Amino acid sequence: MTNLNTDLILHPIRMRIIQHLSKGAATVHELKEWMADVPQATLYRHLNRLTKSEIIYVIHERKIRGAVEKTYAIQEDSPYMSVEELGQLTGEEHLKLFMTFLSSVTGQARSYLLNHQDPSVDSFGYHQLDLYLTPDELKELNEGMNELLSKFKSNRPTEENDRISLIQMLIPDPKEVKIND
Repeated sequence: MTNLNTDLILHPIRMRIIQHLSKGAATVHELKEWMADVPQATLYRHLNRLTKSEIIYVIHERKIRGAVEKTYAIQEDSPYMSVEELGQLTGEEHLKLFMTFLSSVTGQARSYLLNHQDPSVDSFGYHQLDLYLTPDELKELNEGMNELLSKFKSNRPTEENDRISLIQMLIPDPKEVKIND
């Protein structure tokens, strides 16, 4: 991945757009429902940057009262950042990507906690669980989580459901370098 694309996706609003589109294609109206705190003009500006850089693309257009409604998606067979591209990032670049992700999550938590929080009835919470897994067990955990979440991630906003952001991070212990004497 070029530094240009890395810088493009590191922007908190563009990262949120990519995160939403990773769940499935969406129109600007649907993205706006998910990102109500982002002004529509700002949303369009960031969609245009992501489209021009070919990180996302328009999969459908339809006319509605003289305007064109576009549906955006991430190309399934060409993710915005492949495993190989992630492997080529330096520790500093990974840290920058991670910090941008955390700032996006922190913004969501801040908005909830400072505006309309009620943890007694809402599903707000956070915790850390340390697991000791073999590589096969880790693979089984990832596959199980993906299978469990796959039936929910294509849900769209309705009056009957509420948006819940599930943030998953796997942080292995740093490996100690063994020095042979």
